[in-house]
Amino acid sequence: MKFLPYLLLIFSFIIGYLGLTFVYVFAVAIISTLLMFAPRRRQLREQPQAPDQNMLLDGAFLIAQQTILHFILFALGIFMARMLVG
Repeated sequence: MKFLPYLLLIFSFIIGYLGLTFVYVFAVAIISTLLMFAPRRRQLREQPQAPDQNMLLDGAFLIAQQTILHFILFALGIFMARMLVG
């Protein structure tokens, strides 16, 4: 379970390398976000929170962060595929 998010990042790279659509990358990012919710919540419980912190905004930030990260690896996979073919 500890290494599953890293395997999903590699999977996003493979999706880009194979030339699949971004919809698959978004689905993988959502799965990765669901895997990261529990450790993130545990981390926030251990540290003192600011009084104005909103958990919904934190969740939206985590989804955006995972989507951007997976998209970067997806784009890198597309770039590597085109460099090797051409």
